[in-house]
Amino acid sequence: MEEFGNFVFEDSSVQMRGKVKRPTFEKWIEEDLQKIRNCVDRLMTQTNTTEKEVDRVFLTGGSSLVPVVRNIFETRFGQEKISSGSEFTSVAKGLALRAWGENEK
Repeated sequence: MEEFGNFVFEDSSVQMRGKVKRPTFEKWIEEDLQKIRNCVDRLMTQTNTTEKEVDRVFLTGGSSLVPVVRNIFETRFGQEKISSGSEFTSVAKGLALRAWGENEK
């Protein structure tokens, strides 16, 4: 059974709504998925760290809810090491805390 998701794009002059099959969506974002994989590769190489040395991977942001994105990390590090939470607010909260800290100096 193939999975579908709702596609919604709204602009001041354009409104589009429809359904998209998961494989089609994943093909649309393949270039971005490869950028994520490459970024993880660079991080692991630059820090001289192996997957076994990583205790926990915290995923955040709305993209971390996309199954194919999560799968990149689950495959590489193991599902048991994956944590997530506050996907839609943690990045903004971190930026706000950093800005507040900068203002305290």
